[in-house]
Amino acid sequence: MTGRHTIRDVGQEEQSSVDVPVHGGENVMVPVIRAIVRPVGDVSRILLQRRDDPSESVRGALEIPGGRWRSGESPIDAIVREVAEESGIAVVAVHGVDIERLDSHRSIASISPLMVAAGLEASYPAIHVILVADGEGSPRPEPGETADGRWWPLVDVVTHMESDPEGFIPSTLAALRAYVAWLGSTGSATVSR
Repeated sequence: MTGRHTIRDVGQEEQSSVDVPVHGGENVMVPVIRAIVRPVGDVSRILLQRRDDPSESVRGALEIPGGRWRSGESPIDAIVREVAEESGIAVVAVHGVDIERLDSHRSIASISPLMVAAGLEASYPAIHVILVADGEGSPRPEPGETADGRWWPLVDVVTHMESDPEGFIPSTLAALRAYVAWLGSTGSATVSR
């Protein structure tokens, strides 16, 4: 069974409607899974790319890779698939995911360090589960979806977040701010200019 949900893109006055699954009479939103991807052995750089969908108001904005989490996927499987699809990067390690097998048919996962909720003011509500992953390879674009993927020095990301916050997709900006704060609190890396 499906229902309709009204959405409004960031910065747009027009609204549109999309089909969404329904359970118990309520619209169900599919979670988004994203990753802050670092090159293997290098916590000083992360992968950023630009949205390249001409129909989106956020086209050209910087983002971390990710997308909708498919039914039946573990968080690790979902992020490995999404990062590869969007950037060509092979994820070789995912941090902060603890999967516990309850029985032969059920598992649960706890994920850290963060999560972002977007669309709180009547646009499409979405939960963004943010993972930290290590990847290898050279980023490649996915025309019509992503462009200009590259490994950014984290200090340059912080400078860009301060000087041009509108240059990021809002959920990515929130995730990166939380990631930088988390790094500072764990002493894992120094982010300074």
